[in-house]
Amino acid sequence: MTLDVPFYTTAELAREAGVTRRTVMHYAELNLLTPDQVTASGRALYGPYSLRLLRDLVDLRALGMPLEEARDMVTLRRATHDITGQYRRDWTRADVPISDERLQALHARLRTINESYARQAENLARFDRWLSKRFTGDQAGAATPEEDSATS
Repeated sequence: MTLDVPFYTTAELAREAGVTRRTVMHYAELNLLTPDQVTASGRALYGPYSLRLLRDLVDLRALGMPLEEARDMVTLRRATHDITGQYRRDWTRADVPISDERLQALHARLRTINESYARQAENLARFDRWLSKRFTGDQAGAATPEEDSATS
């Protein structure tokens, strides 16, 4: 089966993800991001799922995840999804080249991040509404008086 998948050059992928070309190249050098195809002339081409993986890397790094754990996340995603990003129901544990110990550590880290986000979600939304009100005059996102005093 041949997939008709659009591919991005390094510059196009960077532009779509809102990062620099150098960021994409750096992640590629670290094998955090691997090209889905390489042309005869050596140009790296990335499929649509690589864009999602790149955005995930940027988000994970912003959340403070170390590069090695971010690499494990990408490795796990690539093992369980095809080039278009569709979940592969036929994947097996053998498809994931990560030790059980590292997977357990990754699981613990993800639970911590998820719990932290859940605790902060309401505060983040409140601050967003407050900042929207203050800096854009957005009355739809205006903070209530109790929210206003909570942020002052």
